[in-house]
Amino acid sequence: MYEIKKSPQPNSLTTYKYDPNASYSNLPADVKTEIKESLLDEQGQLCAYCMGAIKIDTMRIEHWASQTNNANLELDYSNMLACCQGNEGQNPSFYICDKRKADSDLKYNPSNPRHSILTRLSYDGQGQIKSLEVDFDKQLNVVLNLNETRLVKNRQSAKKVVNQLLNKNSGTRKKSTIQTLIQNLKKRNDKHSFTPYYGYLIYYLENKIR
Repeated sequence: MYEIKKSPQPNSLTTYKYDPNASYSNLPADVKTEIKESLLDEQGQLCAYCMGAIKIDTMRIEHWASQTNNANLELDYSNMLACCQGNEGQNPSFYICDKRKADSDLKYNPSNPRHSILTRLSYDGQGQIKSLEVDFDKQLNVVLNLNETRLVKNRQSAKKVVNQLLNKNSGTRKKSTIQTLIQNLKKRNDKHSFTPYYGYLIYYLENKIR
């Protein structure tokens, strides 16, 4: 998970809200597509929670405050996030992210600057995400299942690639080299995408130069 900078809502959604019968369940296909495109763009093609790569045909629109318990927010763009399919179709014990969360509450929203999400999170040496706040730490594991075995392995694999980059050529890990890599991870590539799991990778690298 990493901070997300929200963009203005799509114009089509703004217009649709003037419809007195507007609702998320009746959202026109073209409006929904524009919402997905906007969410994907602002998140750099990554899931808001696990930070795995997603595409428009392999994503879900997540409502941070659930539609079931917050009907007044169902068309609020600031309440929407792009998420992966969450291992849909597999055993429910493997569900992650929005698919796992369903209507459960989540204490912090990565797209709300007042929640300062980066100050709430850390990772251990194995790539497991944690929080010093007991209730939020429980949500990371129980509500989102962000330490599901395959997710942790994916973070470890991403870290392996980063370490290979650090060791390339000189085989050294100078502070300046690490800082450059951190800055590169914070940038989008030519497809306007971020590197999958870059939140974990940045945390890992920043701890090397502290």
